[in-house]
Amino acid sequence: MPRKTKIEAEKTRERILSSALTLFVKKGYERTTFNDIAARLKMTKGAVYWHFASKDALFVSLVREMLDKFSRQTHELMPKEEDLTFPAVADMMVATASRIMEDSVGKSFFMLMFTQMKWGDASMAKVREEILANSKESPYPTFIRAIENDKAAGRVKKDANAVAVAAASVSVWDGLVRAAIDRMLECDLLETLRMVYASYWNSIKA
Repeated sequence: MPRKTKIEAEKTRERILSSALTLFVKKGYERTTFNDIAARLKMTKGAVYWHFASKDALFVSLVREMLDKFSRQTHELMPKEEDLTFPAVADMMVATASRIMEDSVGKSFFMLMFTQMKWGDASMAKVREEILANSKESPYPTFIRAIENDKAAGRVKKDANAVAVAAASVSVWDGLVRAAIDRMLECDLLETLRMVYASYWNSIKA
């Protein structure tokens, strides 16, 4: 019975996170309360508090689990360190965008991250710290390492600015994926990403 209880508790926790994500996207993080989350699940507010001590704690758990999910997906697509090149990382970013657009939960999460969160607020400090602490395998430093690998192998111009190209590569991905999620992109997302990354590559390759 204890095993069953633990499984049921985990399922309830997952339902709470799913409900919270839906409401955060629909109403906004600031305007969503534990009462809203509990009512949507036909639970008491106390039941939600049993799993999460506060809304910030709930949000941190939601962000951690979603980022872990996409980190695992990115890791699956990521080339080995010795095979890390700009085109390989660009291909990984295109594949990641494709997976997000095929995943309704993933789209909701990124919509929340792009449009709802006030990252300058003190309440978001813990979330920012967690993201930064786990940023080694994020796209930005990965692009930098890839470009430096390309430089060492003579594939990229020695004066290519790896930091600038990495920043642009991540920013254009963020912008295009956000526009696609918002249904504001009038062109094909994946084709456009490939075109932009090909342009960046042509501007730095030796």
